[in-house]
This record gives sequence, C-alpha cells and structure tokens, in this order.
Amino acid sequence: MKFVRFLSPTLAVMHSVVRMTLAGQTKPLPSRHFMELIVVTKRDGQWRGQSLMNARRLTMERQVFLDDIDSLPADAQRQVSDLVASLKRRRH
Repeated sequence: MKFVRFLSPTLAVMHSVVRMTLAGQTKPLPSRHFMELIVVTKRDGQWRGQSLMNARRLTMERQVFLDDIDSLPADAQRQVSDLVASLKRRRH
C-alpha cells in the first residue's frame, strides 16, 4: 500500500502498486506494474470498496518510446513488431 487518505470518518482513498508475474516467469516485467486507486466507504463498522481505477505504471521514457511507435505508419509498426518477435525467438 502506498498510502491511505481519510477524507472523512467514513470515506477514504487508497493508492497501491500491484506487480503481476505471468505464467512461466519468476519475476514481474516492468510492463506488468500497475497502480490502483480505490475509493472506500465505511458502513456498519466495515470498510467497503466503492470504486477502483487500475492503470499501468509507465516511466516517461517508456511512454515517449510507445508514443514514437504509435506515431509510425502501420507498415513500420508491423516491422517493429516483427523485429521484436525475431529478437525474442533468438533469446529462447
């Protein structure tokens, strides 16, 4: 848990970081790091989640890189995908 902010005695916002490890991997890839914001309310003495926002965490450098790929024409994006697939096959 990164933080919990109490907005009132019965309303809070929680921020957490989640890392997901895919099948066959021993540690999560940076692309599988997420941040969550959860709105919780207290009723009848119990805290209950009311809303959840889940988003991937990206560094600015990674976002710029992805924006650069997205700005390429479709055929160039396919070439990038093919190159990445080829490099992954060589690694295995």
